[in-house]
Amino acid sequence: MIKEPVTQAAPALEACPEHRRLELAPVGNEPNAGTVTAGALFERWAAYSEDKKAPNTIKRYRGSFRSFEAFTKGRDVRTLTADDLYAWAEHRRDAEGVTARAINKNDMVAVGSVMGWAASRQGKKLLSDNPVRGVRLDEPRRVVERERTFREREVAAILSAASAVKPDEENPTFAAAKRWCPWLAAYSGARIAELTHLEKRDIRTEFGTVVMDLRVTKTGEPRTVPLHAHLIELGFLTFVEASAPGPLFYDPKRHSKTSSTSPAELRGHKVGKWVRATVKLDRGVDPNHGWRHTWKTRALAAGIEERLRDAITGHRVTSVGRRYETPSLTMLSHAINLFPYYNTL
Repeated sequence: MIKEPVTQAAPALEACPEHRRLELAPVGNEPNAGTVTAGALFERWAAYSEDKKAPNTIKRYRGSFRSFEAFTKGRDVRTLTADDLYAWAEHRRDAEGVTARAINKNDMVAVGSVMGWAASRQGKKLLSDNPVRGVRLDEPRRVVERERTFREREVAAILSAASAVKPDEENPTFAAAKRWCPWLAAYSGARIAELTHLEKRDIRTEFGTVVMDLRVTKTGEPRTVPLHAHLIELGFLTFVEASAPGPLFYDPKRHSKTSSTSPAELRGHKVGKWVRATVKLDRGVDPNHGWRHTWKTRALAAGIEERLRDAITGHRVTSVGRRYETPSLTMLSHAINLFPYYNTL
């Protein structure tokens, strides 16, 4: 008797995140949901996160997803694998010129967060797993050429250049940003975009102390910082009083409404470019962020305690216990008074 050949079932694919495609989980209660592209997924996450994430976080993630959506060319996110994510990371590095460190730190965090949400109950379990998990580019060994703080001659050059800026009737807010933002950063360690967001109403006096309210911050947590006496002596309050209501350092009318970058951030970038070009700044130090390193270093030397240094610059505290400690305006004012004057002569 001739035996029928036994047909063996094909071996199951190895359940390895690098090779397994995600199950086509339904969207909500829809059993036959249509294609969900990377861009559509991001918009769902953004709508859900509007009252849960800082606006800057959503904006940063959107930038990563623009590239991701273009690379995936309309594919359904539920068909994407870790290999696809790795291929995009390589494309981001090799074709778009983004560093491996920035991709790991920014792009993978952004896409991983959104896809992780999509795999959760909050995201209706659109994905059965997060394909970003474990995807990371090898980073070349970083060679630090110099310290991140400004050197004394750089401090003097930047602040002298800022002091030499004259009013410009054609673009008064840009002239004001070049004139005052370096000085404000030098005496507060604030991020440049925090300063370029300042409006006239943000400079005020509270119980005899002149302060600036930094309402738009990287962490999404606003903070109030006392102004150093030297800024007042230099005429900053006179400038503020003479300014029209609204932003001090950019004109909303000159900003394109279709731009994905806020006018304050664009202004901050331009201030940085101006600083670098004007003083021929070393490429190894950032023209804007260098003030944060410089301020904290000088504050340390001046004996300002760490908790107050962090509160003034907006750095997150390192322990649960310290989160219960909110320095008072009096404490912050005393700390600012300890900060030494800059000598630009």
